Amino acid sequence: MTDAVLRPLAARQAAPDAERWLEALPAPVLGIDGGERIRFVNAAAAELLAGVGRGLLGRRLDEIFGPDAPIIDLARRALSGASGVAETDVALVGPGFALGRATVAAGPVGDNGYIALVLTRPPRARTAPPVAGHSAARTLAHEVRNPLAGIRAAAQLIARTDDPDSAALAKLICDEVDRIRRLTDKIDPMAAFEPPRFELFNIHEALERVRKLVGSSAPDVMIREHYDPSLPQVRGDFDQLIQAFLNIAKNAAEAVAGQADGEIAIVTSYRPGVKFRSAASGAARAQLEVQIVDNGPGLHPDVVDRLFEAFATTKANGMGLGLTVAADIVARHDGRIEVDSNPGRTAFKILLPIDPEDSP
Repeated sequence: MTDAVLRPLAARQAAPDAERWLEALPAPVLGIDGGERIRFVNAAAAELLAGVGRGLLGRRLDEIFGPDAPIIDLARRALSGASGVAETDVALVGPGFALGRATVAAGPVGDNGYIALVLTRPPRARTAPPVAGHSAARTLAHEVRNPLAGIRAAAQLIARTDDPDSAALAKLICDEVDRIRRLTDKIDPMAAFEPPRFELFNIHEALERVRKLVGSSAPDVMIREHYDPSLPQVRGDFDQLIQAFLNIAKNAAEAVAGQADGEIAIVTSYRPGVKFRSAASGAARAQLEVQIVDNGPGLHPDVVDRLFEAFATTKANGMGLGLTVAADIVARHDGRIEVDSNPGRTAFKILLPIDPEDSP
């Protein structure tokens, strides 16, 4: 069993929301306190470090990696309050073991001198999750489902009203609760979500759900749609792609919050002449493009080069995981995200492959 699962259940239930997110991240995560001791280990980290000796919890980093290890310096910089702590090609070595190299990002979790180290390794270095990790995922899913049931029941009561606007909003709430429940059913501790379950659907159906959700939470923001009706259906996981688009659109809404002329545009188009080669099949495929554009101040220079890294955020209460999750989902669909940002216009361009027989 992993250290994360061996913790008392009461302690797990009292863990902050941020820790629950970190538990389900695909990358190994270590939580470090002000004394440089390990206080949290997710399933991926427990699997990665299974061969380093006795349990990880409570041990100092230098006991495991050695006093001069690069990861120690990274942790100390983050613990001292430095922002944007991340390095690539960090050697994961220590007395008696060598685990290759990784990109290591460090960021605060809460306000008590507690940080998390996220170790992003090349995909080929990942291994199957341990069976015990599924227990952690099931606990997370269970704790999410309990309040969802109450929310859905309340929305169903609201739906009985004679007011058509309230009834429509209640239906949106029910649909979103159902989508989140489906996602919790598919959480995998090593991959955040299980591999996409591909089906054909109209990309505009997913985007309309996103538009309604963002519009409900940010009613003062103008949202415009410019959809290309000739686009073919996309092959993907409906729920996961909604989550990716929603994470990006919520960021856009926050960027223009309080701005008198704040506006978001959701645009779809076919990218003629643009083809990317699939890593899985080796075939070059045409691309469908979804743009989510806002007229906010532009991306902060502190995060523009690290946009999709864990903890890359300038928000006071942000975790910096939304775009990380979005990029992971899009990558699982053989897609890519491009970003173009200047003051007054930031555009996230999500490119998804179109099957050759479906190309316009």
